[in-house]
Amino acid sequence: MSINENRRIKMTKTLLKASLIELMRNKPLNKITIRELCDNADVNRSTFYLYYSDQLSLLEDIEEELLSHVREHLEKLDSDYGTLPYLESMLKYIVDNVEMFRTLLCCQDSVRFQTAFVSLTMNSLAKNLQIQCDEPRLSYVYEYLLMGNLSVIKKWIESDFNISTQDMAKLIFQLSDQAISNL
Repeated sequence: MSINENRRIKMTKTLLKASLIELMRNKPLNKITIRELCDNADVNRSTFYLYYSDQLSLLEDIEEELLSHVREHLEKLDSDYGTLPYLESMLKYIVDNVEMFRTLLCCQDSVRFQTAFVSLTMNSLAKNLQIQCDEPRLSYVYEYLLMGNLSVIKKWIESDFNISTQDMAKLIFQLSDQAISNL
């Protein structure tokens, strides 16, 4: 396959992904037709079916791509402030892909993505943070950190990033550090 073909495939998939996210802002996935999706992306239906079987398979591709990038950033984080640039980088990725995150993380229709995001983040917290407390309490601490940080990030997205990426990363670290330091 030539480089131009690879670029064309990538561009087509990007158009389809953007189209789906745009349509999902106004209606649930099960109400979006393939025709509507393709017309919005200016892509033929037959082209759509070369890459995806239905709207759900396209959505799953979007979600996996986002989660893969988030996973890369989370693997570099720990409780050391030296990893602050990695958190800033992850937050910048959210800013750069705001429409996808706004649609998938902040909408109630995207429970599957939210669950996967929470699960991924919870596993990363458990692996990378060295919190000293007994096991029954530890699961509550992780849950508190995760849901608190998730709520802060969602609020930040919904507020159109009214504070800088650097300040948000510092705030997340400070809030998390205060919660852990009192154990």
